[in-house]
Amino acid sequence: MNVPGLETIERDYGPKGVRFYYVYKALAHPEYNNYVTPYTLEERLMHAREAERVLGSRIPWLCDAMSNEVKHSLGNVPNSEFVIDPQGRVARSRVWSNPKALRRDLEQLVGPVEKPTRVEDLDLPEIQPAPTVAKGIVPRPELPPGLRPLKIEPQLGDGEQPFYVKLRAEGDRGLLEGGKGTLYLGFHLDPLYRVHWNNQAPPLVADVRAPSPIKVTPARLEAPKVKEPADADPREFLLDLDAAGASGPLEVSVRYFACDDALTFCVPVDQRYRVHLERDGDGGSAIRRRPGGGRRGDVASRLKRMDADGDGRVTEDEARGPVKMFFDRMDMNGDGAIDAEEAEALRRRMGDG
Repeated sequence: MNVPGLETIERDYGPKGVRFYYVYKALAHPEYNNYVTPYTLEERLMHAREAERVLGSRIPWLCDAMSNEVKHSLGNVPNSEFVIDPQGRVARSRVWSNPKALRRDLEQLVGPVEKPTRVEDLDLPEIQPAPTVAKGIVPRPELPPGLRPLKIEPQLGDGEQPFYVKLRAEGDRGLLEGGKGTLYLGFHLDPLYRVHWNNQAPPLVADVRAPSPIKVTPARLEAPKVKEPADADPREFLLDLDAAGASGPLEVSVRYFACDDALTFCVPVDQRYRVHLERDGDGGSAIRRRPGGGRRGDVASRLKRMDADGDGRVTEDEARGPVKMFFDRMDMNGDGAIDAEEAEALRRRMGDG
């Protein structure tokens, strides 16, 4: 399959006459299982290979270019679904993937199969993301509501070290709409590189330079000293920014020590970013833990509230919101209802998200 703008990790897969592909368009939920937004196409391909490892699936991946042209062309949603006919025309499409509807589409377009594949037939392994050093060591700040991702430009250079730590910048409504408000800067370890903070070395330091007349407070950021010798928590900061009537990006320079989990290197790193005070439509929605490590919501409690007849099971008619949207995936045994065991299995797969 040759699609302009896409890089392909090819595998032989699928019944005769039908080929399946995953399309990596953009990271929809940074921090989900600790993964952070990649900066290069090479890193996106690393994400695709990691997904193959964790999911145990042999379906090949197509990776959108860093300009996200395919994502924009396909409607800017994270879980859309398309069936393309042999002439390259869109035969079926939907905003949100629906396995049952997709099977009906293929039966109409290609024909039914004698023995439909079930999820349990695939015998997929439950492989967790690679372990790292301790987390939950550094308290996370209380964040203001309504933060939205800002556009950032990592200053990539030929032959330089990778961005072992990646910046996420967000602004609140006041900042985005009026130029005056709260700026969030979070420095997150990239698990693709299997690195951690070396707390026996100097902590992360960042400097924020703003063009006149923009005012930013504080302009120098210093991560706390941590007693634990190593950890993998993000280093996060909240700044006050007054950019009313001004334009021009902020210049952020950061210095830190990166050490790999295998303890084969520990190096000082000095990297730079430009942060634009405009919303990034491809920045996704960060999945964060609440301070203290609590999860956002409890799946079992949500299902209990939906259980109208009190039989301990939620049917598709009773399901609401995201549970209804993901019903087929949560109903792992295909009996038409979700019980507590399936809800717990979902919670384990989702982790802190």
